[in-house]
Amino acid sequence: MNLNLNELEPLEEWLKHKQLETRLFPNAKNDYFDRYWAIKKYLASDIYAWIGAGTSAEDKGIYTDHSIDHFNAVVRYAGHLLKLDCHSETPIHEQKLPISPYETFITLVSILLHDAGNIEGRRGHEKAPLRIFTNMGLALCPNKLEASPIATIARAHGGKVLDHQGEVTKDTIEHLNLKDDDSYGGIKFRPKLIAALVRFADEICEDHSRAARYLLNNDSLPKKSEVFHHYANSIKSVEVDLRDRSVKLTFQLDKENVLRTFGKDNGNGFDEVYLIDEINERLEKMFCELNYCKKYMYDLAHINRIKAVISIYDEDENGDYLLIDEKSFELKDLGYPQVNFSFKTQYPKWCGEKIKEKLKGMP
Repeated sequence: MNLNLNELEPLEEWLKHKQLETRLFPNAKNDYFDRYWAIKKYLASDIYAWIGAGTSAEDKGIYTDHSIDHFNAVVRYAGHLLKLDCHSETPIHEQKLPISPYETFITLVSILLHDAGNIEGRRGHEKAPLRIFTNMGLALCPNKLEASPIATIARAHGGKVLDHQGEVTKDTIEHLNLKDDDSYGGIKFRPKLIAALVRFADEICEDHSRAARYLLNNDSLPKKSEVFHHYANSIKSVEVDLRDRSVKLTFQLDKENVLRTFGKDNGNGFDEVYLIDEINERLEKMFCELNYCKKYMYDLAHINRIKAVISIYDEDENGDYLLIDEKSFELKDLGYPQVNFSFKTQYPKWCGEKIKEKLKGMP
């Protein structure tokens, strides 16, 4: 658990230094980092510590890590996407970000809230942020007018909602009524941009540290949870390369785990799936999330592709770990887009006949 003020994530450190510039925050308050830190301490002790119990109680599964380490990782990757450079000669607090200090506060609190609802179980967990936030009390959540858009941004990280036609959709950023531009206390912020940043940072922060390696190594995982942990455990690294405009993933697999299948929760039981197929599906999902989020994040990062290297190893008779196969992939847009914008589909009432009827009916 990292709750040490001397070991802040870079984005947290940046906000800590900026909070004294009161003109950059609503109502010229100077306590926004302090409030963020108090929110984090509350969630770490009262929520995050019990998420594992909450998800297991729901369906007896054991899912990948949702301790404070996961939330720290999302904060870290958000910092990468925002171009914070820990290795630069320029100190973190002097680096310029493409979002404002108040937007940084909103980003950080949204990250803290995005998976907190898992304490009540995985299904529908994304709908809980506002209730969790307001239950913290007035000291941490003093105004629902401020809390509501923050919680909605957190909610937009996943799940499904109803669109304007009553159909179920994963397009949460559009259909949760987030605005392009909003303001609170005289300070502007960009809800859709922040929602996309939080959502994509969460998408790319998976790695081996989230796997329950003791249970995995002893083959003690519930059948329905197996592939989730083997997938996480296979990820050697995830890198945001802004110069290359890519996210780069490196996978390392054992031959024995490539040859067998693992259980995967399907809602009613479990399916048997190959680890390679799970990796393929997750990469496709990541690329889909990139294409979804990048139209909102164009002011932040111009990432347009996912690169992956999958390496398979085996032990020889001497116990040496040998590379036996390796494949590189690049997921990017190819050729002309397959889905075109259609006014007829998207705005069926915006056509000549409908507008004519509307105008004729006006007094």
